Amino acid sequence: MPSLLKHSLLFAWELPQNLLGLSLLSLEVAAGTVRGVEVDGGRVVIESDVAAVSLGLFVFWSRKSNRWFALDEANREHEIGHSFQSRMLGPAYLPLVGVPSALRALYAVAYREVTGRRWLRYYEAYPEDWADRLGGVRRGQ
Repeated sequence: MPSLLKHSLLFAWELPQNLLGLSLLSLEVAAGTVRGVEVDGGRVVIESDVAAVSLGLFVFWSRKSNRWFALDEANREHEIGHSFQSRMLGPAYLPLVGVPSALRALYAVAYREVTGRRWLRYYEAYPEDWADRLGGVRRGQ
């Protein structure tokens, strides 16, 4: 299959994620929170000061920890893992991975605010453990 056709079909397959990713990239550029951009495996990988999310063609990652999450270089590979999920699931990615992932993140934020401690089990269940496996991330070893 010619490359342009292949990329066009993949872009359409992940269209909802791609539109959100392009919007987020625009916001990040306007806010000045992009630290670096590279192309890796057909994905635009953006190091961000604030975002850690994979949206189709656009993979945002951060090594900047915050009050809710301890982030490091492994976050990049974790988000690459989510990009594999997106490529597999296409338009089903947002309801099957995005929503559960967002709910886990919201729980982590609430847990920190209520207990004063970070929730350390964020990556231990679906869909985060699957993204880690796909991205080659090994935690706690």
